[in-house]
Amino acid sequence: MTNDLRDRLRQLGVTKGELKVQAPPARSRRPRPIEQLVDGQEVESAQGRAFIAHASYSLHHRHGHLPLASLVQQPAAIAAQLAREPRLSQADLGRAVFLDTETTGLSGGAGTLAFLVGLGTFEDQAFHLRQFFLRDPDEEASMLSALSELMSDYQAIVTFNGRGFDLPLLEARYTLARMQPRWLGLPHLDLLSPARRVWHDRLPSCALSSLEAHVLGVQRTQDDVPGFLIPQMYLDYLRTGDARDMLRVMYHNRQDILSMVTLATQLCRIFGGVQQEKSLDPADLVSLGKWYQDLGMSAQAESVFRSALELDLLPTGRAIALTRLGLLLKRQERREEARVIWEQLAECHGVTGHIELAKHHEWHTGNLDQALMWTQAALQVVTAWPPGLPRDEASAELAHRLERLERKASEKPLPADQ
Repeated sequence: MTNDLRDRLRQLGVTKGELKVQAPPARSRRPRPIEQLVDGQEVESAQGRAFIAHASYSLHHRHGHLPLASLVQQPAAIAAQLAREPRLSQADLGRAVFLDTETTGLSGGAGTLAFLVGLGTFEDQAFHLRQFFLRDPDEEASMLSALSELMSDYQAIVTFNGRGFDLPLLEARYTLARMQPRWLGLPHLDLLSPARRVWHDRLPSCALSSLEAHVLGVQRTQDDVPGFLIPQMYLDYLRTGDARDMLRVMYHNRQDILSMVTLATQLCRIFGGVQQEKSLDPADLVSLGKWYQDLGMSAQAESVFRSALELDLLPTGRAIALTRLGLLLKRQERREEARVIWEQLAECHGVTGHIELAKHHEWHTGNLDQALMWTQAALQVVTAWPPGLPRDEASAELAHRLERLERKASEKPLPADQ
């Protein structure tokens, strides 16, 4: 054994084959209160004192692909359609509050505290971000009171999964504090549902972090912290009184709120028809067309489906777009246009196109030979399916259709010259 290796092992605590773990000497870490670490202020409310951290951003600040100011340029009517909340059409998006909470638990419940409530607002030609921080659980009532006082000036709430988590949690905390805040009844746009409508079919997840990476162009720094660690970090803060790790939690909360602004802008631009082809993957265009169609916006759905079909769609997406477009045209009695779409769909080897063409020729053109041909082709497709109930049911239905068509064909009168 060389002297160098022996010296290194000795430094690690290994002596004569034994490993002695020598812990480094403990370094004292004097607790730092939150007031010494962030720009903020203590405010007096009807219930006592609360602490609010403050940060501001220029309207030209780009978070991801877009500047923050882009949001206030979007029509409120589009936001109302995204939310399916007619009251939002009367709101000024410049007077909306972007809200996000950090809590002591990720599943909610009566024992879960919202120890950090972040609010993002547009005012005085800037985007202001206020974070209500619960220095001690005893300050909860005063924090909730101060939050209500600030929220009274705004016209709408924007969240990401706030409908399922943030707002019910805050409502429960207000109830336990015997308060009845009016602001919880403001018009509400929750971005999670519309985000899923556009990106669920393409992305593995529609979590905000996934949308940041794949859609918004947002990259977080090393200051961030995974959300699942946040509850324990706050409990550690309560135990030690040292708020330094809370800086990472506050960064996480600020980034969530800024990303909501960019996401809200993107969704408004997409749903409102601004640069759809440039900003969306072909699969996302199909999802948008489905959304338009489900809302009864037929003209927009048709336009988007046709645009998607001109692009390089995967076979599954192409089949969905053709199926949806064919149904749309059929409902509008534009059957010849629908026939062209169904023929393209049949080329995708899906059975729907074959069946629709069989129906079309049986009931609308009266061409029984074509109806028989497309029914037989559909049977061939279904026969290749894996054994099971779907194949059995489809085969039975097509066999019944084939029998009817053959009977009709045999009963059809011959031409007079024969």
